[in-house]
Amino acid sequence: MSAPQASAAPSCWRDTCSGLDPVDAGCDADAEILQQVDEPDDSVEVKLVWSPDCQAVWMKVSYDPQASVKDVYGSLWTTDQFTGGIEWASTTGLVTSTRLSAYTPMRNWKDTTTKACWNDQGDRFDPFPLHYEQNGNDASLGPLHGLCTDWM
Repeated sequence: MSAPQASAAPSCWRDTCSGLDPVDAGCDADAEILQQVDEPDDSVEVKLVWSPDCQAVWMKVSYDPQASVKDVYGSLWTTDQFTGGIEWASTTGLVTSTRLSAYTPMRNWKDTTTKACWNDQGDRFDPFPLHYEQNGNDASLGPLHGLCTDWM
């Protein structure tokens, strides 16, 4: 019987993880769920995930195509201390009945505030912004269009 192989060390840390795939970078080995939110009918599940070894964060969205919600998008929203609260999104792209779950590329955990969301409107739509404008008009929509974790 051979001894179990040790996991490879992660290939990135903090800023060098930004934009990378958490699995390819080895950051999923010690992944922890910071917060999870689910739709009441369990149609969509959103997880805000982080790696202590990589000091990086990402989001994962899972979708039940049998539920009433149609195709969904997942987004990892971050703000950092240098941009004065401007939200930046990293997305999963469209999650459909042929692609039931997806996760975003990672972002540096240090010096950022982060939340994970799903929505049914578009790739970079924040379902719970303080105020959402489009073409100079208030385009804020109610919570029927998505769900987010808390900002962390």
